[in-house]
Amino acid sequence: MKLSVACNFEDSLLEGLKPYPVYEVFGKLTADYFGGGRPSFYLPEVKRPELERFVRKSHEQGIEFNYLLNASAMGNTEYSKEGQRNINEILGWLDSIGVDSVTVANIYFLRLIKRRYPRIKVRISSHRFTATPRQVKFWVDQGADYIVINEVSIHRDFKALEAMQKASSDVELQLIVNNWCRQDCAIAGNHAVGLSAASQSKNKGFPLDYCSVLCNDIRLKDPVNYLRANWIRPEDLHLYEDLGYHNYKIVERNTPTQVLLDRVKAYSEKKYDGNLLDLVQNYAYPEDKFGKHAKDAYSFRRMFKYFVKPRAINLMKFTKVVEFGKTAGVLYPRRGKNPVQIDNRALDGFIDFFKQTSCHELNCEECQYCHKWAAKVVKVDPEWHHKMSAIYDDLLGEIDSGSFWDPYLKTATQVAGKLIQRVTGHSG
Repeated sequence: MKLSVACNFEDSLLEGLKPYPVYEVFGKLTADYFGGGRPSFYLPEVKRPELERFVRKSHEQGIEFNYLLNASAMGNTEYSKEGQRNINEILGWLDSIGVDSVTVANIYFLRLIKRRYPRIKVRISSHRFTATPRQVKFWVDQGADYIVINEVSIHRDFKALEAMQKASSDVELQLIVNNWCRQDCAIAGNHAVGLSAASQSKNKGFPLDYCSVLCNDIRLKDPVNYLRANWIRPEDLHLYEDLGYHNYKIVERNTPTQVLLDRVKAYSEKKYDGNLLDLVQNYAYPEDKFGKHAKDAYSFRRMFKYFVKPRAINLMKFTKVVEFGKTAGVLYPRRGKNPVQIDNRALDGFIDFFKQTSCHELNCEECQYCHKWAAKVVKVDPEWHHKMSAIYDDLLGEIDSGSFWDPYLKTATQVAGKLIQRVTGHSG
C-alpha cells in the first residue's frame, strides 16, 4: 500500500503521518497564474515561503511532495508569451525547491514538463477522467509517470479496472478512495473548469461553486446518491489490491489534520467503525477537530476576502449563501452530530453485487440495488432535511432566475415594500 495524502500545511499532519505508509503529500499555493482543481477559498492560505518550508519538512521525513497544476482550462493563456513566462517561472521555482512531481490536466503541460524539466515526475489528474485501457495507453505513450483514474465513473467496474491495469505498463495507476461525487456525474467536466478559474490569481469573478450546490441538493432530494458514488470503503481495498492497485489517494486539502489522520488510519488498517461520511464528505467537519490552519480557512477574514465582491454580485443576496454555509457546514465548522448518518459497517457486503456486474450495463432506475441499500442505511435528520431543502430551493432559485445579480436599488425597493406591507398589513 502507498498512500498519497492531501496537504493542509500543518506541521502536525506530517508528525501524525509517521506510523502510516504515506509516500507523498499533495498541495499547491492558494492561487497561482494557472490555477488547479479546487477554488482558492476552499484551500489553506499558503504562499511561496510556506510551501518551500513544507517541501523541506516533508523531505526530512522521507515524504515526497506533489504540486497540483491541474487546471482544466486556462483560457489558452498557456499558448501566449505571458503564459509561457509564467509556466517557466513557476516550474523553474518548483524544480529549484525540490518538488518531486506535478499533477497536470493538460496534455501540453505533460509534454513540456517532460522536455524542459525532466527531473520532475508528472501525474495525470483525475480531471482528465481516464476510464478505459485506450486512455491509459495514450498517457503512457505520452510519458506520464502516474495516472489518477476517473473519480466519478469507474471504481466499481472491476473488469474495466483490470483491463486498465494491464494497459498501464510500468506507469502507476492511482485511485482516489474517498471522493463522493455522484456516479457518472454528467457535469463533472463543467465542474472541473469552474474550479480551475476559481484558483487562478488573475480571476476576479465570484467563486460560486454552482455545480457543488446543485449536486448536494440532488443528493439530499434523492439519498441513493450518498451510496451511488465512487468512494471505496477501507474494508473493500483488498478487491482493488487483487487487481494490482496499491497507490491510493486520500482527499481533501481543506480537511482539518485530525480528520485527515482518522482517514489515513482507517484506510491503512482497512477498517472503520463509524459514519461513512467521516471518511468521504468534503465539508461539515466537526469543530472540535479544527487546528490553526483549518480555523483560518473558516474565518470571517477569509469570507470577506473571497466573497465580498459588491461589483460581482448583489451583496444583499449574500445572506442566502451565509445561511447555506452555516446550515450545511460548508463555510462554517459543524457543531453537533452530523445530520446525515451512514453506518460504514452496515455496508458490509454492499460491494459484492459489483464484482460481477457493471453499472455501465444497467439503468439505475430499473436496477434499484443501491436504492434498496440506501433505504436501509442512510439516515437523514428530518428537521435538518426540511430546513436544508428550503435553503437549496431559495438559493438555486435566486441564481437560476438571475436575481442574485439584481441591481441594489431593485433589491432595496423590494425589501422596503415588504417592510411597508408588514407594518401596514396590506400591499396598497
